[in-house]
Amino acid sequence: MKNRNFLLNLIFLFLALVVLYGAWKDDHTIEYFSKPLIMICLAVYFLINTKRERYRWTVPFAMSLSWAGDVLLMFAWKNEMWFFAGVGAFLFSQLAYIMVFRKYGLDPGLGFMVRKPVYLIPFAIYFIAIFLLVLPGLEGIMIAIVLMYAITLISMSIAAFNRYGRMPARYFNILFIGSVLFVISDSLLAVNKFLTELPMSGVLVMSTYIGAQYLIMRGLAGKAGGQEGRRARRQEGRREKVK
Repeated sequence: MKNRNFLLNLIFLFLALVVLYGAWKDDHTIEYFSKPLIMICLAVYFLINTKRERYRWTVPFAMSLSWAGDVLLMFAWKNEMWFFAGVGAFLFSQLAYIMVFRKYGLDPGLGFMVRKPVYLIPFAIYFIAIFLLVLPGLEGIMIAIVLMYAITLISMSIAAFNRYGRMPARYFNILFIGSVLFVISDSLLAVNKFLTELPMSGVLVMSTYIGAQYLIMRGLAGKAGGQEGRRARRQEGRREKVK
C-alpha cells in the first residue's frame, strides 16, 4: 500500500508541476493536456484507499464536478458562458463536499460548529470582506452569481471545520487546511477577474487549488485508514449492532 501510494503521489506531483508550468507560461496547450488529469489522479488515489467507506462514491462524484469545472474554465478566455458553466460545476462540487463533511463522521454526535456557533464569526467576517472587495467589479446578474458561490464556498469550509472531534485529529487538520486553501484559491480568482489583475495569478490560483483538492482528498481518505480509522470503524460497527 505504501509503495502504491508513493507512486500515486509522484504521479500527482508531476502533473501538478506540469499544470503550474503551463500556468506560468500561460500555455493553453499544456493546460489542455495536464489540468484534466489532476482530479482523475486524485479520484483514483481516493478509491484505492477507501474500499469500505460509505461515502466512497460520493467524494469522487464531487471530484467529477470539480473536473467538469476545470475543463469548462479552460475555455473561459473564449467566451463568458464557459466561465458561468465552470462556476456552476464548482458550485455543485462544493455542495457535494458539504454533504460528505456533514453526513459522514466517525462520531455521530453534533459537529463542533453546531455546538459552538461563535466560531462562525471569522468565516462571516472573511465572507463579507471578500465580497465587498470584489463588489465594485460586479454588475447585473454577476452580483447574484458571485454571492451565491461565495456563500457555498464558505459553507464548505465551515462544514469541514464542523468535523472537529468527529474524525482523527491529524486527518481533520489536513481536511480543514484543504478547505481553507480552496477558499483562498477562489478568492484570488475573484480578485483577479473582478478587481485587479494579480501578478502570477495563474500560478497562485492553481497552486492553492491543487493543494486544496489534494489535502481534502487525503483528509477524507486518511480518515478511513490507519489504526485510528480501523478502531473507529470497529466502534461504529458495535454501535450499529447495539441499535
